[in-house]
Amino acid sequence: MTPAMPDLLIANTARFVHDTIDGETLLLDNETGHLLLIGGFGVLLWQHLLDGVAAGPLAADVAARFGPAAGEACRAFLATLAEAEVAIPAAAAGAGGAGENALPWPESFEAPVFERYDDIADIIAMDPIHEVDESSGWPKPPAVGRE
Repeated sequence: MTPAMPDLLIANTARFVHDTIDGETLLLDNETGHLLLIGGFGVLLWQHLLDGVAAGPLAADVAARFGPAAGEACRAFLATLAEAEVAIPAAAAGAGGAGENALPWPESFEAPVFERYDDIADIIAMDPIHEVDESSGWPKPPAVGRE
């Protein structure tokens, strides 16, 4: 059984370095080296999470503006972020409500996107100082059987 999503959520910026560029939010997980991508309506939801948000009222507001399917997609997206520890429980004093953040609403709803790229973790985990191959540049993983 999946644990219930906390009512108040905030972006886990201590673990995830982030930047929003050209309508997509990129996050780098400092613990695993995974690259995460948030797109679609998820970018707006991420902006709400930066200040802390009450998940239920936000999803209800999305449903009122864009329909019940959009509200459910919002709720599912926030639950996915909470499960991945991208969003964490927030203290009641630090989380705003759905209407408290002065973010503009888009004219239409585009399903939120959350993608995780694991393959970059190997590159980030390499130690470029000790794993340099002068003939092909760096970083480069050591050849099997080489010391």
